[in-house]
Amino acid sequence: MENQMINFEDFEELFSFDPDIAYNEQAVGRIIRSRRSMENELFVDRLLGALGIDQASKQYPPRSNQNLRDLHQQICESASPDHHKQSLFYYILKDIPSDSLKQAEAFAKSCFLPEKYRIFMDGIWCLDRGRFERALDYLTEPVLTPTFPEEILYTLCTHPDQKDPTLPIAYYQTVTPPITSYKVLETYFSILCRLSVTESFFWSRKQGEPRSRRLFERLIDLVLSNPEDIDRSSRSVELINLPLSQDEESWLSDHLTEGKGRNLPGAKDTLMMRSITTGRLSKFSDESKGFTGRTVGGINWATVKEGMQQSSMLAPT
Repeated sequence: MENQMINFEDFEELFSFDPDIAYNEQAVGRIIRSRRSMENELFVDRLLGALGIDQASKQYPPRSNQNLRDLHQQICESASPDHHKQSLFYYILKDIPSDSLKQAEAFAKSCFLPEKYRIFMDGIWCLDRGRFERALDYLTEPVLTPTFPEEILYTLCTHPDQKDPTLPIAYYQTVTPPITSYKVLETYFSILCRLSVTESFFWSRKQGEPRSRRLFERLIDLVLSNPEDIDRSSRSVELINLPLSQDEESWLSDHLTEGKGRNLPGAKDTLMMRSITTGRLSKFSDESKGFTGRTVGGINWATVKEGMQQSSMLAPT
């Protein structure tokens, strides 16, 4: 394979190292588990679909040598350019249990597979196998034209085995893909919120209306819903100190008084703290009427209000 151009349309020649080759049970099981963990669609499924191969998940992984031959034939019969077909065979050669990496590299050299295709397939292959950091190394190479960028970003955000929130951020900041799906946008934004309330706020502003308002409301929800791994108090302080525009002030108030956020823990407390922080003491006075909130260390909103009145910061009510 290393010394001559391979006729990839000839199965016996492409798999000359073992024409009877087949995926073993362990490989098949591993691929099926990977597909389930990626919401039932591997990236190779998308590539097979792009070649016009229907029901890719039933074609890959091939369970027998005959299944592999059938898949080979379907790829060869596609109307797609040869380098697209060669890319898929490169992926398959990496995957089969027979010195796969060596065979794949030899094939890529033999058919002069362009570097950008090889790098992309290496990245996709790693991504499909849950090797996220290695996949990121490949998929952020400057030579690549982003392909499936939203899907890659979504996978880096949501895969159950991908625990590092910096990976999707690194991918986004390097590739800067346009995000057209609100599901992907919200998912990525949730990752940003986990790391920084302030940075996610400024990022949401860049998304334009109506997205910026929806993301701002999402930020409020994430801060006040208090996931176990996040310090709600410090993040709430960060939220009430954001440099909000007049519109954003209205969004905050509407969301926490009349919108879906009105039943969040600390919704009213947040509004009153915001009023104090921004010096709108008359608004605080109105908001605090009849509301004491929780008592912490002998202090609640009634005692705060009383203290402010005694210091002449508030008019008596």
